Amino acid sequence: MLEAKNIAYSIDGKMLVENINLSFFPGILYGILGPNGSGKSTLLKTLSGIWNPTKGIVKWKGKPLLARSRKQISSTISLVPQNPQVHFDFTVAEMVRMGRYPYGSKHCDAEIEKALNTVDAWHLRKRSILHLSHGERKRVYIARALVTESPILLLDEPEASLDIKHQLEIWKLLRKLAEQDKTIIVTNHDLAATQRFCDEVAILNQGRCVCHGQFDQVMTPQRLLEVFGVVESANFRPITFETPS
Repeated sequence: MLEAKNIAYSIDGKMLVENINLSFFPGILYGILGPNGSGKSTLLKTLSGIWNPTKGIVKWKGKPLLARSRKQISSTISLVPQNPQVHFDFTVAEMVRMGRYPYGSKHCDAEIEKALNTVDAWHLRKRSILHLSHGERKRVYIARALVTESPILLLDEPEASLDIKHQLEIWKLLRKLAEQDKTIIVTNHDLAATQRFCDEVAILNQGRCVCHGQFDQVMTPQRLLEVFGVVESANFRPITFETPS
């Protein structure tokens, strides 16, 4: 179990998240919802061990996450950032290979091929990461997280910049990974996809978790108005799409 216990994080005296108390269990796909600036990305960075909380503690299996070595954390938690930044001319295959760092990068060609095929990016393997579209780059970063084989996967708006087909495929992949007993935590703005695919959701607003639980229990018309500033219409549940079988 991954736990956030009274988490707070501030930069230059500005509190980005505070009083966050959440527990994340294996086999569950969690959605983190909230308007822009509500603290979703900050929460993921503290849960991943990239940022040390200003207050509180993140625990994994009852022990402080940051008491582990960086290599141990890397093999436990994989984070796919919202806007992957790359400054070196690596090939796609080289980028994905970096996900094997906790185990050594030798003799992992099969894992790389499997991960890239999973995100429909095997044909990009020899391309420079610098020459990909944002959506293609996002899929490559998801592949890199997959080859890490970590039990916890954090994704910051993974569907952003993806076309409809790849959005749906990524959501189905995350659903499958959760069914394989991994802990999956996803931030996003798509309420319909969250309702369809996520087991539980947490809603952030102004740096605080205002509620958490099953989507239909927490996403009430009143909460939509209070948190997102919108009124639910009779047609709130939009149509869904499927890829051909």
